[in-house]
Amino acid sequence: MKRLLTSILFLLVGLLFSCQPATTAEPIPACEWGFTETVNEEIRILSVTAPKSTIQGSADDFANVCKPIDSHELFFKNALVKTHQVIFTFDAIYPLQDIVFTGYVGDQADTVEMVSVDLSLDGENYDRAVTDRELPSGSGVIDLSGHAAKAVRIVFAAGLGTTKGIQDVRFHLGEGYIVREATEWSEAFLRYSGWTGADGIFSFNLNGDDSIGALGPITAFYFSDTFVGTVDQNTLFRKASVMINNSLGYYDGNADIFNGLTFAYGTAGDAAQSAFHPNAYIGFIPQNLLDSDGLSATFDATATLSDEANGVMWRTAKTGSDFVQIDFGSVIPLGTVTLWNYNEHPDHGVSAVRILTSPDGSTWIPLMDVDVAKASGTSGQADAFTRSMNDVSARHVRIEILSSYDETMVGLGKLFFTDEDGEPLFGTVTASSYDDSVMGNELSSRLWLQDGIVSGDHLYIFPLLVKDDGSLFKVTRVGVIKVPITGGTIDFEHADYLASPLQSRPSTGGVLYYGAGVMDNTEIDGFVYVYGYLDKGGRHLIVARVEKDDLEDFNRWRYFDGSGWSKDINDSAPLIEGVSPELSVTRIASGMDAGKYMLVAMEGTTSGRVVYSVSDTPWGGFRDFFVLYETPESGFLRGAFTYNAKMHVHLSQPGSYLISYNVNTSQLAALNDARIYHPRFILITETKQAE
Repeated sequence: MKRLLTSILFLLVGLLFSCQPATTAEPIPACEWGFTETVNEEIRILSVTAPKSTIQGSADDFANVCKPIDSHELFFKNALVKTHQVIFTFDAIYPLQDIVFTGYVGDQADTVEMVSVDLSLDGENYDRAVTDRELPSGSGVIDLSGHAAKAVRIVFAAGLGTTKGIQDVRFHLGEGYIVREATEWSEAFLRYSGWTGADGIFSFNLNGDDSIGALGPITAFYFSDTFVGTVDQNTLFRKASVMINNSLGYYDGNADIFNGLTFAYGTAGDAAQSAFHPNAYIGFIPQNLLDSDGLSATFDATATLSDEANGVMWRTAKTGSDFVQIDFGSVIPLGTVTLWNYNEHPDHGVSAVRILTSPDGSTWIPLMDVDVAKASGTSGQADAFTRSMNDVSARHVRIEILSSYDETMVGLGKLFFTDEDGEPLFGTVTASSYDDSVMGNELSSRLWLQDGIVSGDHLYIFPLLVKDDGSLFKVTRVGVIKVPITGGTIDFEHADYLASPLQSRPSTGGVLYYGAGVMDNTEIDGFVYVYGYLDKGGRHLIVARVEKDDLEDFNRWRYFDGSGWSKDINDSAPLIEGVSPELSVTRIASGMDAGKYMLVAMEGTTSGRVVYSVSDTPWGGFRDFFVLYETPESGFLRGAFTYNAKMHVHLSQPGSYLISYNVNTSQLAALNDARIYHPRFILITETKQAE
């Protein structure tokens, strides 16, 4: 009986395997295959899988680029769902021109007559690109028009109890950008002692040439919030770490990436310190008078003033010879002055002032004496008054305090000047003295470094002044740091901290911030373009321009208003929606986008989608975003999110562009993981045209 059962078992097994489709298994001949990244070339398939089906045949042989079309077919059966879902993966993200699909035609399986095609940039999330494409006789060319993918999923009906066959599938390269992870750059910033990671990254060729391919002997980086300490190389956990608010790095262009990197920051004894500090922007400083913080609308004589003076207004201990003085940078015909009195403690306000003007800062001409009403002490009440300056031309204006409502303290709330055409004016404010005490949320002040530019032997940086605001934080102004470049290093200990009008609150709503990206276009049209964003229901790209020699003279800056260039920052027109607070715009000199301007950003700030758009001019119009890459870190790092993508121009090459993005986490404890909080890099390479 046992022998009979064994015989029956062998018979059943034999019958079972005799029902399986037989696949050709001849050895695949070797072939010469070189990939030159030229349009219409065949793309090598890395793997073929069907997670919800049983595959009969060798997926590795099927993927072999040397496989003849008429051999090594694959068969699919036993689908767990109503369709077979065959996934083809590549070693990079490629723009796909088409799929050449050859269905199996024979007596061992049914022919595939209709397919849908899904594309994925990360191998995890798919979007439908082609729906129900009919294949006459089971074969056809499926046009993908350059859509990009790292993985392609071909979907077709399974059919109950049936087997479906595919004879061959080939993918051809389209026009666009191949995207690869620049792992050597990403790994170079994973450090185990000293500088062990940072948020934010900008790079500069210290010789001032920021064109594509202009790698010089020294590249400088600066970063915002930075970890300093040690990292366990086995667990990748940070130990004994402190966070400072910013730091520097250098790359020796003659060395490999890892060994060519060094880092720098301030020190106090053995303790690490930030390279750049907020001290020049906090307290009851004179420059508060021309800053936007505390006003309901910037450069608007009808605006109301906050009743909180901390970091918003100017005050000083009264001496009897107190004054504030404004330098506009050049002689300008003056239109009006608007004054808001000190509003936190109205008794500290002025009661009478004398306004004087000067062409040179030494010869003063009295213009008028003005009685000033006490402020209401109420936020949201319009307490300002405006006086004509009688079109007097001057570079300097002095406001002397003739009397005040208090015997010990005196202060002013805000000042706003216009020129003879009613356009806003900005200047540097000094005073006889000021109260330098710091209190409240000013104690949490720190600088977040935006983009910058090398001009001559100085690096100009556009920092954001950030303060805690409850459980969140608030940006209260944009400044300018002018840093000497000495001996191939950034001499941060001798930096000058300048004021700017580059943050504004238009009466139409939202907040304007400039400095998110800087492009030197001097060789093309004579201007430096400084990009920013209007934060209003999303982040909308905006742009200003100025000649490089006039970077410090903000009365010479012009803001694109949608059709021309305005002196008023509040006229800034949105160019494209969905940018991030750090970004880049680069003139592309050659290739398929020659002469165009490429915007790179992280769409929607934290979406994880690295995108680009091109425009014919630095100010637009920018095309719809094209998604280059979907960052993977949120899938394997605790609480991780990514943001602030940008191109590093001089570290790129013609047709091959280096892009970074930041990695952070929403879970504070996860910051112990050194894989979080250091930049990642990708390289996008333009496909070539056949000669």
